[in-house]
Amino acid sequence: MLKFNVIGIDLAKNVLQICLISKHGELVSNKIVGRQKLKEILAKSSPSIVGIEGCGSSHYWGRMAESFGHDVRIITPKKVKAFLTGHKTDANDALAIANAAMQIGLKYSKPKNEEQQTLQSLEASRVFLSRNITSLGNHIRAMLYEYGIVSAKGTAGLRKVVQETFDEKNALPTCLISTLQQLWSQYRNLKDEFTKLEKAKNSIVRQVKPCKQLMALEGVAEVCAGMLYSSIGNGKQFKNGREAAAFVGLTPKQHSSGGKVFMTGIDKKGGVKELRAALYQGAMSIVTHLPDEPKTVKQAWLIQLVKRVGIKRTCIALANKTVRTAWAMLRHESKYEQQLITA
Repeated sequence: MLKFNVIGIDLAKNVLQICLISKHGELVSNKIVGRQKLKEILAKSSPSIVGIEGCGSSHYWGRMAESFGHDVRIITPKKVKAFLTGHKTDANDALAIANAAMQIGLKYSKPKNEEQQTLQSLEASRVFLSRNITSLGNHIRAMLYEYGIVSAKGTAGLRKVVQETFDEKNALPTCLISTLQQLWSQYRNLKDEFTKLEKAKNSIVRQVKPCKQLMALEGVAEVCAGMLYSSIGNGKQFKNGREAAAFVGLTPKQHSSGGKVFMTGIDKKGGVKELRAALYQGAMSIVTHLPDEPKTVKQAWLIQLVKRVGIKRTCIALANKTVRTAWAMLRHESKYEQQLITA
């Protein structure tokens, strides 16, 4: 017998499927409801386990359910798939989510608060603009290259070659000049919008107290601090720092059998890829600029680690330690203090 009822919700824009399982393990109902009706059901239901598949608006509905005293569990679709029986329907999906929410040992996430979700949305928008800028810049380079015009790397090289193309009348066919002007104008506008968004995001990150404290860590600036806070939150959903590092994807994969333990490299396909990449870049900036004479205990550890395993593995180790330290800071609301080497 369960201690609480279980509610499995298959989210959609307007039509939502809700599956209710009683504390006795019996299927009470599995029906389609609207958005307003779902809010009413959550408000009237006694405190229950609410299972939600990780997808669009899952954190919004998760916060909504938490406000009515429910225990919300956001489960990745890959794990829900294992509990799906029969054909792919909304009713079967909701039942699979409810069954997954009851499983012992299954890892799940808690809803992000509005502050965390805002930082995550700003970072996603920043990455989106960055990719659009790169894509448009590559398109302009490719168009010019088809006419034998080669540009140097970087924005400065592209700006120079575009300006030279405008100055030379016969560099491109006349009908393409206006097209190039439109593309170049759009490229510059995107660059301006990206700069504005980045400044606004960094300003918001510096105003959030946990993020400001996280920026004291080695290799952590506004981008990493915001992503760490939006991913880990207050740290209460993880038992320890290793679980937080495993969530990000910075711990070795294990393939063990018959009492024999085999550890391999990190899982590059799992975890929070964007955060892992940002932490790696931050770690690389620290590891490649280590002093000859270490001043802190961590610098001494990094120098010895570089000699033993090389730069790249040292960067992964530093990123792992950064996540563990960040979890401890967020979980216990503490500040980071470097340990100096005493003579």
